[in-house]
Amino acid sequence: MDAGVRRSFADRTRWWRLALAVVGGVWAALTLPLVATAFGSPAYVWVLRSRVYFAANQWADDPYITYGTLAGFSFLAIGLALLPDLRRAGWGGTVMAWLIIAGGPLCAVSYLSTPRSAPLHFLWGAEGVLLFVACAFGVAAAATAGPRWRLGLRTLLGFTFILVAIGTIALGYWPHGSLVVLAMEAVVIIAVAPRDAAFEAEPALTAAPGVAEPPVSP
Repeated sequence: MDAGVRRSFADRTRWWRLALAVVGGVWAALTLPLVATAFGSPAYVWVLRSRVYFAANQWADDPYITYGTLAGFSFLAIGLALLPDLRRAGWGGTVMAWLIIAGGPLCAVSYLSTPRSAPLHFLWGAEGVLLFVACAFGVAAAATAGPRWRLGLRTLLGFTFILVAIGTIALGYWPHGSLVVLAMEAVVIIAVAPRDAAFEAEPALTAAPGVAEPPVSP
């Protein structure tokens, strides 16, 4: 692209968005042991031997609700980081990104509604359902992305649901474990997504099909 041409928002913010996706994934990974342990999972009990984690666990009145609610930040960070690129993947990518973003406030409402007496208790766990719906839209994103997107990247989008599901099982808890895997995929997508040059208008034909070109003067 020529030096004098103004780059799009997607290209100008690429490095910042990469950092944002990494921060979202790291935050989900750091808070995963606290929430999973508070939920009753024995997989991460050993982490609480750390003074930092022990102090963080003691600081929160209810670690499950506190750090579960704060996972909404990871939803927002990953979704906002992906949005500029996924908008270029057509309506499928746009819906996928916005569903991830919507998981931010829904995650907060979900964890705050953990007590059975909460008015919105029926939304407890809804952020996980929304996240997997968003991942399923990876298939639509792959279908609407078009040839400007590399085949390998479209394949990655299409397998988002499967990859996140496998990662969730491996890490033993959702949505935190799911968000760790999704953040890793987001970093790859942002790094490899097509740049502005791929979306530049193709040069116009010198003459419409079936119309003779004007004679060239000697």
